[in-house]
Amino acid sequence: MTAASLSGGLSISWGAEHRDGKGVLISRQASIQEPVVPQCIRFKCLWKYLIESLTYVLVASYHARRVTFAEANRGKDILERYRTGVPSPDTLWSAIHANIKLTCPVCRHYNVDPLLGGK
Repeated sequence: MTAASLSGGLSISWGAEHRDGKGVLISRQASIQEPVVPQCIRFKCLWKYLIESLTYVLVASYHARRVTFAEANRGKDILERYRTGVPSPDTLWSAIHANIKLTCPVCRHYNVDPLLGGK
């Protein structure tokens, strides 16, 4: 397993690779470490934990959808980021953005930004 640490504090380990009979990569699974529970009850600690937890859920959702998308389109030409998971979303905003982009077929096909009106 290869490990990577994101700027948001999450740690991702790259696990099993699924390949076809010719050795072509179909998808690579990711394992994400959950955020550390706060040791204090101050608002700042709880707010930080809330943001980290929300980021964790959205990044996990992105990787689950990415693997499902790559498996469903194993014989088609798709962007390599959906097969490998690199680059992975590392902030709350990038995780929201990646999930929206993965669910939008026009955005995936033409590689446009759904939140900037296609620019």
